[in-house]
Parts: sequence; C-alpha cells; structure tokens
Amino acid sequence: MTLPSKKVLIAGAGLAGSTIARVLAENNVKVEILEKRNHIAGNIYDYINSNNERIHKYGPHLLHCNVSSKGLAFLSRFTHWINYEHRVRALLKDGRTTPLPINKITLQDIYGITFKNEDEVKNFLNKIRNKSLCPKNTDQFFEANVGNKLANIFFRPYTKKMWGLDPKQLEISIGARLPIRTNDDTRYFNDNFQALPKDGYSKMIERMLDHKNINVNLNTSYHKGLEFQYDHAFLCIPIDEFYQFKYGKLPYRSIIFRNILKDSYEQPAPVINFTDDSIYTRKTQWNLFPNSPGRINNLNTITFEKPCSIEENPGEYYYPIKTRNSKIIYENYRRLSQSQDKITFCGRTGLFKYIDMIPAVNIHLKLANDFLKGLE
Repeated sequence: MTLPSKKVLIAGAGLAGSTIARVLAENNVKVEILEKRNHIAGNIYDYINSNNERIHKYGPHLLHCNVSSKGLAFLSRFTHWINYEHRVRALLKDGRTTPLPINKITLQDIYGITFKNEDEVKNFLNKIRNKSLCPKNTDQFFEANVGNKLANIFFRPYTKKMWGLDPKQLEISIGARLPIRTNDDTRYFNDNFQALPKDGYSKMIERMLDHKNINVNLNTSYHKGLEFQYDHAFLCIPIDEFYQFKYGKLPYRSIIFRNILKDSYEQPAPVINFTDDSIYTRKTQWNLFPNSPGRINNLNTITFEKPCSIEENPGEYYYPIKTRNSKIIYENYRRLSQSQDKITFCGRTGLFKYIDMIPAVNIHLKLANDFLKGLE
C-alpha cells in the first residue's frame, strides 16, 4: 500500500537522524533535515587530512555488534566493510603498556606472576576483589570486580578525569561498560562482527542521505516552532534546552581534541589510555586503522583527548553524565515530552543516553517504523 505523502522535519544529520530520514524517504515521506554543523554524520564524521590519513574528528568510533543485527544489515546497504578488531593499551607509570580491558596478560604485567590457565586467573581475581560488596555505584563496581589496586591503577583516576566526578557518584552502568577477562583475549570488544566502513563513516552517511525525498540544510539550527510547518518532527537536540531547562540542566561531559604530528612515531596500539591523573584520557594514531589510506610522508597524526565540562566546550555534547539526580531530571522531561504528539526526541541528547552505533541504528529504525505504522 502506498502511504499518503507526508512532510517531516529532522533536526540533526548524525547517525540517528540519517537512519530515520532514509527509512521515511523510502516510504514516500518528504524529509527536511536541519544540521547546525557544517557537515553531515554528526559525531561519527571523518575526513582525509593533508597527510592522507582518515581522521575521526570527534574521537575514534569503532563499530561492533552481533552479525545478525538489523542495524548492521541496514548500514551494510550503504558501505562495504573492512574487518578490524580494536585493541587498546594502557600506559603505566614505568612507561610500559598493558592490554585493556583487564585480562590474563594485564594481571601478569601488574603482579609479575604467570598463570597456567583461566582457572588460576579466576582464583587470583577472587582473592583480590571484594566479594562481599554488592555494588551500588561505579566505584563499588571496580572494587567488587578487580579490587582496589587495579581500580586505583586503571579506573579511578581515568574515570574521575573522564566524568569530572568521583566514581562513587556515577551509576553502575558506567563502570560496567568494560568487561573483565580471565583469558588472553586482547580485543576491546567481544562481538562477532567488528569492522570499519571501507570509505569512512561520512561517505556511509552521505549515501544514506542520497535520496530524492531527502533535503539536507547544513549550518542551519532548529528553532522551536518550526515543527508546526510539518506533519511531524524528529529532534536530535537537547531535550532540556527545548523545554527551557524547566526541571534543570542535564549534565554532559565534552571533549577537547588536540592533534599533533609525530615524526616516525608508532604506538603499540591505535589507542593508548592514560591511567594517571594528567589532563588527557587517551591518544589515537589514525593511520593504524585499516581504512586509513597510506600516509604521504613519515609523519603520524596523534590526537589527544582532554575531557571537559560542557561549559568549556559549549554545544559539543559527548557523554551524558548518569547519576541518580540526572536520571530524575531526564525522566521529568521524558514525561513532559509525551504530550508532544508532533515531536519525537531522539539521538543521545534527545534521549539523554550514550548509545553505541548499532544500538543507535536499531533504536531509530524502530522510531521511524513506528511512525510509519501510525500513518496506515
């Protein structure tokens, strides 16, 4: 059945907005996208620099999921993939690096002992962790899973500078993002599909938005009231800002990126985490990613990341800060938004949620399809 033509507004040309746009466009919906930045693809935007390296402007984005994911099938229509299993190493005080997430090799590096098998690793972890603790926050999660020594090396300083808060104030889900392994698997993710788009994320989004029913306006911000000119609006904007901070501001951390060129410098892994209390959390060497073209000379671009408050980097929202209080504030806004029958909030700032790429696609495929069902 052919649906009647509708006109929809989308604020934001990132992964969330672009996913919705493509689904609607293929179902006879006219889509107008407003993007405040001067480029599409949101925080997954990448580009080729003057040294022929592919740079992720807003920090490294690594795609990983179950191979049967609907989101993966959707994205695969717009890109070929290059297999890539991400690895991260942590820089220790003595200058050595060791794998993250913590695994058998990490424990051997830190404690100077050798394990014959996984059972020995499990027994050792059981001795050093606080088994009696039932964690209620991120700090307690660290102590309960790896004990205080490892928490003090790998997690507490990093988490404090990353979030600008003591880990005791953060909900447990933040600490639980990293697994603890008892084998020697040094991959950052366990998923059975891990890859990078062959031509980059920006090209993937460009192909997604290449449809006769989609019109993209760059350098164009959404203003309240524009939605009345459309049948519906999907807004990937801060939900608290839309409601003029009626229940207070939702807290975010931002990142300031510093790019430097290093002569003949090679990192032992594409991403190195800083475990100390310096201002930086990690550094990335871009030409170590397999979808980065061959560099022109022997210089490598290294990007250092410095977490900061949103006030220090206005408008650049990266990580929603999940605390007991912020969850209450968001829930107030979410309930208020249910009275907006012409508006759907989406994306990380509309949903106040840090979302990996494939889950983001899955969420927004459902939002788009639910909207279409309502038209039938």
